[in-house]
Amino acid sequence: MAAIIVIGYAGESLFRKTGVPAFIFLILTGIVLGPVLHVFPVGSLIPALAIFAELTLLMVLFYAGMDTKLSSALRGGGRAFIQVIIYVGASTFLIGLFAFLFLKWDIIQSFIFASMVGGETTAAVVVPLSRALKLPDVTVAFLTLESAMNSIFSIVLFFAFVGIYNTGTGDLVSSLSNIAANFSVGIVLGLLFGVGGVLALNRFQARKYTYVLTVGVIFLTYSITEELGGSGELAVLIFGLILGNYYVLNSLVKKPLDMDPLRKQLGTFQDEVSFMMETLFFVFLGLTFAISAGQIVDNFLIGAAIVAILLSVRYVATSASTFHSELNKEKRGIILMCAQGLVPATLAIVALDLQIPLASSFLNLVTYVIILTNVITAGGSIISLRGSGHGELAQKIDETKGKLT
Repeated sequence: MAAIIVIGYAGESLFRKTGVPAFIFLILTGIVLGPVLHVFPVGSLIPALAIFAELTLLMVLFYAGMDTKLSSALRGGGRAFIQVIIYVGASTFLIGLFAFLFLKWDIIQSFIFASMVGGETTAAVVVPLSRALKLPDVTVAFLTLESAMNSIFSIVLFFAFVGIYNTGTGDLVSSLSNIAANFSVGIVLGLLFGVGGVLALNRFQARKYTYVLTVGVIFLTYSITEELGGSGELAVLIFGLILGNYYVLNSLVKKPLDMDPLRKQLGTFQDEVSFMMETLFFVFLGLTFAISAGQIVDNFLIGAAIVAILLSVRYVATSASTFHSELNKEKRGIILMCAQGLVPATLAIVALDLQIPLASSFLNLVTYVIILTNVITAGGSIISLRGSGHGELAQKIDETKGKLT
């Protein structure tokens, strides 16, 4: 555990300096400790990993919501929504078709897998990297909203296809109505718990253990929303968004809310906890990786084909969503911000826990896709950093020439 935490910290430091995501090092560490050296028994980790993955996902979604400005969300929300609809919808359909036609999987299992990797981008990499690259605020907000929304779409689609698989019915209308109900209940309860939670935290913010109370409210929000048939993940995200933008509630109370100190404290704690859980989770993901000499090349080629589909669809989606806007200047950077992470890995673990056939194959291919998309994003960020560096140098040279003249 000590070694994993140190490796995670070192990987994060390297990420901030080079733009190479720490996920790659963490997954590779897990692969070395698990299937290569057999330090940890994989079988005993799977039951605990499913619960741990869900908790990690909640922490990351809550932190992403709390760290998003409402003004930026409203400003870029429409175009981000267009991006998500095209990217998630088209890539899920094409990857599902690819799995069905070329891998010869069952049609529903093909789309269960496609929903895992179809159009997700991880906020844990995209958001800090876009800020490190000093992209415009509107671009950062666009990428933040996209990563939050596409995660929700992926999760909802995954459980919709799992439901079709379990019931044996493929009624498209009922599936769409379930998705709509899932979103509606999640939004309504997220708003209710968000407003109630913020008002309660404002009252108790001067007391000790406020962060523990906040975590309790997060779990309560998720549990009740799931029991009532809504998206618990979406409710938690909205709760975080309301807490991060608490000032919008000042019209509902007599005395204006002042939660900046508490929000800063919660943000610091949440950042640390999310980092710890993500570090352990991706190492555990590497531990579950299955190495088979005869399948390494095949799995790599399948993963590369899936990534090619993702990049092709992402190009089309980004061209459409940034058309005639200031975001068009950053189109190449947005396309390359395709790193996947926590959500596909979590859904693959959930599929394994649900004992869905081919779940072990899903997990392996998801790991390949995560690694490849992070490599592409890292390469793109390095190119962008070098490009910005050359641009600054050229600017200084021009300024010097002007002074000499």
